[in-house]
Amino acid sequence: MQRLIKTLLLALTIGALSAGTARPAVTRGTLHDVSLAIVDLYNAGDGIGLYARLSEPLAARLSAERLTERLSGCHQRFGALHRMSLPVATMGTGALFAAYFEAGARDMYLEIDLDGRIRLLTFSGLGENCALIAP
Repeated sequence: MQRLIKTLLLALTIGALSAGTARPAVTRGTLHDVSLAIVDLYNAGDGIGLYARLSEPLAARLSAERLTERLSGCHQRFGALHRMSLPVATMGTGALFAAYFEAGARDMYLEIDLDGRIRLLTFSGLGENCALIAP
């Protein structure tokens, strides 16, 4: 529980620093829908599909090829992503999920913009992290 709280605080701090201002909240349903799409894209190794879900400012800084490489690296370390929990905690446009991989459970922090485009996507836990999409 303490690890979950520390991870959430870190993720919320990163989100606040990356934007600099408070943002309106998106719905838990929108966050959950995006997380389900991430499961499908992750397991398919579809970096191009994941790239298509990025926010415009992030897509301008990260190539589809680089994202595909990161996706492959995460998949090699964690294995298949079997399922995702409902959002465990939400704040504004971000949420913390439990992600259940072949290699065990990890925390997933997801932040989206108001249009449902991904701004941040990280997996962490058990001393191993994967910043798949970071600002």
